[in-house]
This record gives sequence, C-alpha cells and structure tokens, in this order.
Amino acid sequence: MFWKIIKNIVFYLFLIGLITVALYYIWAPRYYFPESEVFYGKKIFNPYQVSSTTQWQRVGIDTRPVWYVDLTQQLTGDEEPVFIDKNYYDTLLVAGNQRIVNKDQPVYKQGLFHDDHFVIGCDKISWHDYPFFRDIHNKQHRINKIHSKGCLLYLKPSAFFVDYQADHPQKLQNYNGFLVDESFEQSIHLWDRALSTGKYKTLLAKALPKNQRFKPEKQYRIIYIPRNDTTMEYNLQRGNYYVAAKFQRNDNSVNPKELKSLLSEVTVKNDTLVVSTTSPAFAINFFTQDGDIRKVVQETEEASYHIKRNDTYIRAEILFENGTRYYLNPVHRYSGNSPHNYMRTHQNTFKTWLFRGVGIFGTIIVVWILLYIKRRLRIEIREPKS
Repeated sequence: MFWKIIKNIVFYLFLIGLITVALYYIWAPRYYFPESEVFYGKKIFNPYQVSSTTQWQRVGIDTRPVWYVDLTQQLTGDEEPVFIDKNYYDTLLVAGNQRIVNKDQPVYKQGLFHDDHFVIGCDKISWHDYPFFRDIHNKQHRINKIHSKGCLLYLKPSAFFVDYQADHPQKLQNYNGFLVDESFEQSIHLWDRALSTGKYKTLLAKALPKNQRFKPEKQYRIIYIPRNDTTMEYNLQRGNYYVAAKFQRNDNSVNPKELKSLLSEVTVKNDTLVVSTTSPAFAINFFTQDGDIRKVVQETEEASYHIKRNDTYIRAEILFENGTRYYLNPVHRYSGNSPHNYMRTHQNTFKTWLFRGVGIFGTIIVVWILLYIKRRLRIEIREPKS
C-alpha cells in the first residue's frame, strides 16, 4: 500500500510538471520577422565623436564562472576577479550569473539554463528563460523581456554554434551586438552577417583570463571608451568605442601603463572615411558587405576610403606591428530620418493563438493517453490470472 501511494505521487507530480512545462512553451508568443534589407540612403552615419585630444578609458569585461562556482564564491564573499589582471583596465565590469556583483556597475549574465546573454545598464534582472529547446520565437521572447527594461543586450557568439541556426543573427531584433567570449573569427563572421542585413550591431570582447594559456603581457582584450560628458551606456549604444585585441605574435612584452589608445580620428567627409592613428600602423583594412575587404593601406598613420554607392557599410581594422588589432565599429548609410534601419519584430496574433490552441489540444491528448495507460496497467494487475 505504501509503495502504491508513492508511485501515485510520483506519477502525478510528473504529470503536473509535464503540463506546466508544456503550457509554459505553448503560451510563448509567435513573432513576425520582417524581411531583411541592407542599409540604404544618401547620408553616412559615423558613430565616432573622437579627436586627437580625446581621453580614453580602458574597460574590461569579466564574466563569472558557471553558476555553481559563482554561487560558491558569492557565499564565501570572494568576489574579486582573481583570473583577470586588473592593472590593464581603468574600469573592470564584473558580471555575475543572474546577479549584479557591483550595484554601481549594473551588468550581469542572463540565462538560467542557457548562458548566452550579456546585459548592461539594468538594475533589475530578467529571470525569463526556457529550460529545454528554444526556437527563434523563444529566443526573441527572451530578448524582448530584457529590451523592455531599457538594457543593452549582447549575444555570445559561442552560443550560436550550439543551438542557434545560421539565419538567426539576421532575423533576431532588439539586441545591441555581440560579446566575443571565445573566437574572434566566429564573432566577426556573425557581426558581418548581421550588418549585411541592415542591422547596426557593435562588438564587445570579454577580457582574457590570467592563466597558463593566456599571458596578459602577450595577449589581451581591451575596450577603449572615450571619457566625455555622456555615460558609458550611451557610448556603447552609439558605437563610440572600439575593441583592441593583442594576439601573441612575438616575444615583446607589454607594460599595462603603456597601453594608451593610438586611435586619433575617425571622420567621414564627402563620403570618404578617414582613419588616423598617433603611431604608424602596420596595416589599415576596410571591410564592407559580407565581410568583403575593400582596401588595404600599409605602413601608415592615416588611411582613407571613398564609400561607393554599393557600399552599405564600412568598418575598419587597424593592425600594429606587435600583433595588436583595433576593431572599429562600422559607419553605414541611412536616409536621414533615423541613424539605423531598425526593423521591429511584431507579435503575430493569429499564429500565437493558433499555436496555443493546437498546443493545448495536444497536451490534453497526451495527458489523456498517459492516464489511460496508467488505468489499463492497474486493471491488468488486478485481474486474476486464468
């Protein structure tokens, strides 16, 4: 009798859990994703408001380890980013898993079950997530929940190669850019794909840990943001910053105190993009649609590129002799009404309620089948053998 009661409790708890998860997924809205279009217009938007006198601050991003390590460190009071060399940064943003480590720097990693969102500028944490599979509508729903709080949201490119499909960067809306957590090559590829479909996205990079694999004096990632009258969030949203990454190419060590910005000016005049540095660059490369390279200028402190009619956007990369590479945010075409071609997703009411109706009906059928099987098994056990 005791085990019979236990079995019934387990069965009905399983049934309640199944119904709860099913309804959670079923009630998720369905979205209409507009057709992608490239940047267009006669005007050129330049996100940079910098000059040779600009004062830059070095910003690093440290994301906490997996949730159980993060929880242990929280309970023990060990919040110091011991794996990051803080001497390389003026400001270090430490993002906890579903928690804000420093209230003066409201950043966190969002995702109870999927660690793929980096959020900046939100005092309130979004707990919305889907425990198992996620289609593009579930992903957009999560993004919209964060976006509605007025946050800046960056996707981790490594997640795109786990459960994101190839066309998701072009279809998803309301995110600000990508956070390089592993491979720059993967991130740049996704970045160009999003830009090529008329979505203005910017690039951030996670600081490299200090361990046997990465040595700060050989390799680093730094975000340079101007010190001006505006907030860090404004500069990030506009794209008025750039990412510097040093890849280990030689044995030249770098003193953290010498990591000054070498970017002088980024201007657009008469449809010509001009990039200049305070020290000679090994090469300045200009990229456009689909990441195609348009021009390479070597051994120079200044390079220019005349933006052609079929160039929807242009972004520049600056490479220095010691292996340091600057990734600049793009300039792009626009009509003059808005600096970016924002294409908003809209909830498809008909598909949403159709999906809910079919889902609820299917759930009822599955529950009925499970109850029927349980009843049949109970009857067969009770029947005496002939």
